[in-house]
Amino acid sequence: MNHTTPLLQLNSLGQSLWLDFLRRQFTESGQLQKLVDEDGLRGMTSNPSIFENAIGGSHDYDEAIAKLARQNKSIGEIYEAIVIEDVQEAAKIFRPVYDKSGGQDGFVSLEVSPYLAHNAEATIEEARRLWQRLDRPNVMIKVPATVEGLVAIRRLTADGINVNVTLLFDLTRYRQVADAFISGLEERVERGLPIDRIASVASFFLSRIDVVVDPMLERIARENGPHARRAAEFHGQVAISCARVAYQMYTDIFGSDRFKKLTDKGAHTQRLLWASTSTKDPAFSDVKYVDALIGPDTINTLPTKTIDAYRDHGDPQARLASQLGEAHRVIDGLAELGIDLPEISTRQLVDEGVDKFVRAFERLMQTLADRRGEALGEKLDRQTWSGGEFQSAIDARIASLGDEDFSARLWRKDPTLWTSDKAAQEQIRNALGWLHVAENMEGHLPTLDAFAKELASAGYRHAVHMGMGGSSLAPMVLSQAFPNPAGGNNGALQVSILDTTDPATILKLKESLPLEKTLFIAASKSGTTAEARAFCDYFYEQVDKLKTDDTGAHFATITDPGSPLARQSKERNFRHTFLNYADIGGRYSALSFFGMVPARAQGIDVDTLLARAMRMAKACAPEVNTADNPGVALGAFLGELALQCRDKVTFLMPDKIRGLGMWLEQLIAESTGKEGRGLIPIADEPLGRPKDYGDDRVFVCFRIQGSNDDEIALTAEALRKAGHPGVEIVLSDALDLGQEFMRWEIAVATAGRVLGINPFDQPNVQESKDNTNRILAEAKDRGRLQEEKPTLSEHGLDFYLSANASSGADALARFFGAAKDGDYFALMAYLTEDEHHTRRLQSMRRHIRDTLELATTVGYGPRFLHSTGQLHKGGPNTGLFLQITCDDGADAQVPGKWYTFGTLRKAQAQGDLEALHKHGRRAIRVHLGADVEGGLQTLEQLIQAYKPTH
Repeated sequence: MNHTTPLLQLNSLGQSLWLDFLRRQFTESGQLQKLVDEDGLRGMTSNPSIFENAIGGSHDYDEAIAKLARQNKSIGEIYEAIVIEDVQEAAKIFRPVYDKSGGQDGFVSLEVSPYLAHNAEATIEEARRLWQRLDRPNVMIKVPATVEGLVAIRRLTADGINVNVTLLFDLTRYRQVADAFISGLEERVERGLPIDRIASVASFFLSRIDVVVDPMLERIARENGPHARRAAEFHGQVAISCARVAYQMYTDIFGSDRFKKLTDKGAHTQRLLWASTSTKDPAFSDVKYVDALIGPDTINTLPTKTIDAYRDHGDPQARLASQLGEAHRVIDGLAELGIDLPEISTRQLVDEGVDKFVRAFERLMQTLADRRGEALGEKLDRQTWSGGEFQSAIDARIASLGDEDFSARLWRKDPTLWTSDKAAQEQIRNALGWLHVAENMEGHLPTLDAFAKELASAGYRHAVHMGMGGSSLAPMVLSQAFPNPAGGNNGALQVSILDTTDPATILKLKESLPLEKTLFIAASKSGTTAEARAFCDYFYEQVDKLKTDDTGAHFATITDPGSPLARQSKERNFRHTFLNYADIGGRYSALSFFGMVPARAQGIDVDTLLARAMRMAKACAPEVNTADNPGVALGAFLGELALQCRDKVTFLMPDKIRGLGMWLEQLIAESTGKEGRGLIPIADEPLGRPKDYGDDRVFVCFRIQGSNDDEIALTAEALRKAGHPGVEIVLSDALDLGQEFMRWEIAVATAGRVLGINPFDQPNVQESKDNTNRILAEAKDRGRLQEEKPTLSEHGLDFYLSANASSGADALARFFGAAKDGDYFALMAYLTEDEHHTRRLQSMRRHIRDTLELATTVGYGPRFLHSTGQLHKGGPNTGLFLQITCDDGADAQVPGKWYTFGTLRKAQAQGDLEALHKHGRRAIRVHLGADVEGGLQTLEQLIQAYKPTH
């Protein structure tokens, strides 16, 4: 054992390390014991959220639930039986620590029902009952630090029950908590009862303080008033300052003459425990609340991800008692800034904490109800698959991933899973933040709620989310799944997604929206995305023309820390800048600020979205058997089938969540389409019969429980009977999109391992961007884009081909005639995206699919450049690409540039076609001219007339 690891050094500095996590498989598998033995773990806490994720996100408890259900136990009885057993088993592992420490450490905590937070008598009654049922000296009962909780703390301590005081945020309340504990000990002494084995901790929740206060400080700093500088200095320092002052209070209280009388009778102090210690602000270190708070006689309870991070790069030194004067300056200075920290700490944060646990408890009860129903014959399969003739190969692949410990290495962020290149490994290490983003974002829910309320009270009724690719696709999925036609209803905004340089779309938004009541959200990870910056500049100029008091108040930004967009946001005094986690790539950012800010503005239940994502994360946790791990097993299934030449992943999707297909297109294509390999996603293709599909397909059928998805279900069944391998995924409702984002991100990371590629880079995306920039630079000198001459012009259409053709029909026949088994056909439309155009494009792809038995895709440019464009250039050379362009009618100038949006889109199309040809792809272009409707109809007729000669 290495005794110099940062985690072990915490113990040598007087601080106990506890774990904020509990799950049956984690205990049974030996992983908990390993942390005790190797990292010096000395205790464990639990709460309703932890149990909701553990039970709802795994099959660990299925057998126990089934057994209890058959005994006719109620849902409440099932819950209690399960958690009692879990806590008892964990307490057994920690019992040697408890004995060796003389009752100082080795505790496991269980919370009373969150429904009882404001009922002292009911809390006392339940705590006594749980204490008796647990029947272990090294357990603690968690009681919230509400006013009513103070009564319970004193009486339970007097009863000899170990209490973990939870949801503590306020310094005055902390003094009251300590007094309640001491009073309980004194009462017990008066009864002549021993106090030498009574333990208690006061759990200060830290990061949640900063989550609420920091946005207030940012607003003051942004306003550039007399307190702006001080607000900037206090940013990110309030929670740690509270902890340092609390520690000073701790030493005073438990060093007092009053407590010395109890110490003489064997009393232990009520140690301070630092909770909510995962860093929520991506601008700060992920071990911020560990390094700063190390001191004797304290406890830090960490989630597993923070334990892993601290083991890797912690810097343990006793810092807790330092900078005390600065801590007092920060806390005292908040009042001068107009921030009422006591009010926030004793009311808002406590109420939010209780409410969070209540919601988690309610979700857990619903999960148990579902599982109980399952056990009694109401089967609810969530993910099932049929591998057909490939099943043995799929099973072998799953077993292989288990043998190499893939899941544990994934969660440890081990880059050697995908590459041996040192530079690429470093890039991968900084691209896996999505694994924990749901739990991180849960801490930002108060900020998102406050932002949404602020917008509503300021009179905003609409929002436009402006981004490309990963910055916009998740918002597009959610806006389609949760339509809000009545913008402004109940404070929710009507959200539009702008992810195209099509001038007609941009001008329509400008004309149709009341700009004075619209918030514009500029979203770009790098802060350099040309389209997002152009959208932002354009609408900033439009709003500025309204001569409002504060143009910047109509704008918000989502970007990485330190990006050019973040700097512009500050310079223009935007209403809010959401700094995202820099270790999350764009296409893996659905559950981050990029997806959750517009979702919350729209009034979507972001809390439940994130909760279901966390439930899926727990279902895919390292301790889960590979075959039972929904994300890893799905990735193994798809990856192995791709190796077996079944690489066309075809989605059958209900209308309600149809937008998910576009998100999956980018995630899969951009992650796996490289080095001549890749999964080829086929989204929104018209349903067909088994004979319409080639033998290169694998089908993924989504269904929503209780919805009328009969046509999809019948199609999926017919395909299965025909021998096509497939997966069926059942969603409870559209809020399960949260879990699907997480499931598929893990699946794609797994498929990357199977295919032997790095799923976290996009080497060919930049190529088209560079081509576009060069084309625009060359055109600047001549004042216009240079257009090549068409190879053929006919019926208003211009054809750009690599060889001569006698007619448009001949050109298409030659193009289609080059198709081979296993190819796919891509329609790349640089057109306005509307219902009429989409209907014609879908008609074309259906004919090609049915005629050539080719998988087909449709993408609107330039969106697909940030999506399937990587696959087109870097994936297998099996694509046939038909680019469709047109002349623009009305156009709009890009502010600060010599070109218009229409010119930019033409340059993007040229750059993309150039890149395809460079990589030897089979690609032609058809230009529709100014009569877009007529030209598209003519092209459709030509394609419909095509019949293969063999």
